[in-house]
Amino acid sequence: MLKDLGYRAHQRTVPDWRFFAAVGNVHSKVQAGLNGWGADYPTASEFFLPVLSCRSYYQDSNEAEFCDPHADQLASQAQAVQLTDPATARGLWAQVDRVVTDQAPWVPILSQGSTAFVSARIGNFQESPIYGPLLDQMWVR
Repeated sequence: MLKDLGYRAHQRTVPDWRFFAAVGNVHSKVQAGLNGWGADYPTASEFFLPVLSCRSYYQDSNEAEFCDPHADQLASQAQAVQLTDPATARGLWAQVDRVVTDQAPWVPILSQGSTAFVSARIGNFQESPIYGPLLDQMWVR
């Protein structure tokens, strides 16, 4: 696809340790790679702060090497009003999302999901995105 877009792209398959060592090397020619991220809790802050904030850049957890002080400022404002004014916080997080999305430090290629089929006799079906169906919460008629 990159060649179709006019880039002179070359693929090299290397072990994980070599890839991540190259990413941290300023003389490396690595410009793209595959990685994944899943939040502990589905909030905007869990997707932005640990891996795309300026603080995460300096803590070496920001593999995209992305830092936008304006996005960080909006995120700080959103966190400050999260409990007292959730609607304003949602609007601020949406602005953070737009700032980051427009600069595309990450390009999503996959979003996992799951489907569960249950009998009409099952009640209180709950599912964890990590552990799957919570069997101890269900009941059977």
